[in-house]
Order: sequence, then C-alpha cells, then structure tokens
Amino acid sequence: MQSDGTASQIRIGVDMGGNDIKFGATGLDATELLLPKLVKRPSLAHDGPDQTIGQMLDGIGAVLTELGLSWPAVADVSVTVPCPCSPTGTIVEATNLGSPETKALWQVPFGEHLASALQKTAGREIPVFACNDANAAGQDDDFVRHGPASGERTSVFVTTGTGLGGCVLHNGSVFYGLGQAGELGHVKPAVPEPYAYRFADDTEAVCGCGARQCCETRCALNGLTRRIQWALSTSGQKTIGRDLDAQGQRIHPEVVARLTELCEEGPKRAAYEVRTFADRDGDAFCRWLLEDWAIMIGALFASISPILHPNQYIIGGGLTEMSGGAKDWFIGVVRRVYGEVNSQRCFESQMGNCEIVWSVSEDQGWRGAILMAMRRRGE
Repeated sequence: MQSDGTASQIRIGVDMGGNDIKFGATGLDATELLLPKLVKRPSLAHDGPDQTIGQMLDGIGAVLTELGLSWPAVADVSVTVPCPCSPTGTIVEATNLGSPETKALWQVPFGEHLASALQKTAGREIPVFACNDANAAGQDDDFVRHGPASGERTSVFVTTGTGLGGCVLHNGSVFYGLGQAGELGHVKPAVPEPYAYRFADDTEAVCGCGARQCCETRCALNGLTRRIQWALSTSGQKTIGRDLDAQGQRIHPEVVARLTELCEEGPKRAAYEVRTFADRDGDAFCRWLLEDWAIMIGALFASISPILHPNQYIIGGGLTEMSGGAKDWFIGVVRRVYGEVNSQRCFESQMGNCEIVWSVSEDQGWRGAILMAMRRRGE
C-alpha cells in the first residue's frame, strides 16, 4: 500500500499480552487485514506503562514502514489490555499487568498517556481507544459471524488463557454496563455437587483479584498452575487415580514423571504442558485436569442463563488451538455439565437458544479493539 501521506486511510490495532505486543492494521471499514503477518514486539509490561508505550510507538512505526505509509495515514489506534478497563481507557485493576512492584503504575488513563505520546511522535492528534482484551476478542468473533450488521442477537463469550476473560455482546456491540460488565472470570458459580470431590482439597482458591472462588481459579492457566502441584502430590494422584479407575482408565507413570520434572522448573511450565499431553496424547491424567475447566465453564454458563438468556455461549482463547477430537471432548463436557446444572427447559442449550460453540475468530483481538472503537463512536 502506497500513499502520498496526506490522507488517513488505515486503522492500527494493538494487542498487549504478557509475553508480546502484536500490531495489525485494517482499512477504514475494518474488513481488510492489511498485513500478511502481524508485527510483534516483546512485552515490557513488567517495567510499567512508559516502557510499554515506547514499544508501542516502535511497533506502530514498523507497521507504517511495512505498508509504505507515514503517520498522517493513521486514522486512529485501538489497544487491548489484559485487565479490566473503563470505556474511557482507564485501567481499573492491573490484575494481569506489571510486577508486584509496578502494578500501581498501571492504574492510569492509559489511552490518554498513549495519545499524548503519539501526538509528540506523529506531530498531530491521533484518537486512541483502549479496551479489555476479552471484550475485543468477543467483538471480533461477532464480526466474523455476522459482519457489521447489528441484528437482534445476544452472545456470551469467554476466552481461556492466563485468566478467564469474558464479554457480553448485544445486537453486535459489547455491553459495558457501568463499565465492567462481562468480567465472567470473577463470577463465583458453585461447584456442581457431583464434582465437589474434585476440589475437596482446594476449597479456598484465591484469585489474582484477591477474592476467593472466582471461576478463573478453576478454569484458567493461573488456576492450573496451582492445581498441578496438588495433582502431582500423593493426595492428588490418589483422588485422580481412583476416579480414572472407575472409568476404566489409568495414570501413566511416565506422564506424571515428566510433569514432575517440569514442575521442578516451575509449576507454570508444567501447567503449559497439560494441554499438550491431553490433546496430542489423549492422556487421561491431563484430561482430568482440563476437565476441571470444562466443568466450571458449564456451571458458569448455566448460572448466567436465567439472567441473560443468550443465543450463544462462545468459547475462545488458547483452547481453540486444540485438535478437533480434543475440542469435541472438551465442549461435550461443557454441554453435559450445563445440562446437569440447568433444569429449566426454556434454557435448554440448542441451536439458537443458549447454544454452546467454539469461537470462529482467528485471534484477531486487535481488530476487535478497532471494531469496538468504531461502534463506540457510532461509525
């Protein structure tokens, strides 16, 4: 793409993660993705917002260079953040940003700070919109399914990752409430009674937000990092082994040995590999642990159906990268538990009514941020 550099013609989307920052660009209607491969920069979130803004300016500059454009071509910049963010771009709780020493630095009007830095670099004012990454991912999924049409529909989207993000969409747009609607990872559904034994040794799980029993303490990587240590203990192996025996399955010692080695490097390292063993090898021990996620997501969906009664529940995030067989197994458990918890026929999960499906978005949360900004401005 070439330009004389005088007319705004692209929108920049930025996806800020814990490990890296991804940069993409679209045309003004957000339908065309302009880069064959996203620009990436290492995340410096642990160092605070100033260093992160420096990385963002560098990444946006790289996007412009790749497209053969200059700063006047940028209509606006939209950024996702992995934590609660107000509609005006203020980071409300830096639960997944920074280190213990720098978390306080992140409770700032990030959008305003980035806009100020952009103005100094570009020599002109460029509108900036900051939003929660799960909301952005949900917005992109809705766009892939339905295009720009608003239509009458309601969906609930969860994204599985370090935490459990959430998004509520109504008629094609994210529902904010007073600002923080959709923080589904911090809903506290009861563990369904048939599965209470699974958590008998883990009844006081503490969330990164400081509360106890948040859903993401059971169905997110942070929770699995805690659970893997219990699972590898004598008590954990006894509980899981007894359950697997009843299903005609068994624990494979070599898998436990490998996970133990990884856990000695760091529990998070072992937790990362649980999905690999569960998917690639169909390992029963690792599937038992991932089944925690499916059980609690099913319970979460069943708990909020009487409140929202959506057309669809959508599961996104890292689990969408599993193979078809593993995805079928996982979503089958979600649907089963949903039905066990939800006894009202009017909320039965079926086509068009509380249907439970996988996300169809290909990790385009950065474009979701662009779409959210456009809808916020009424474009």
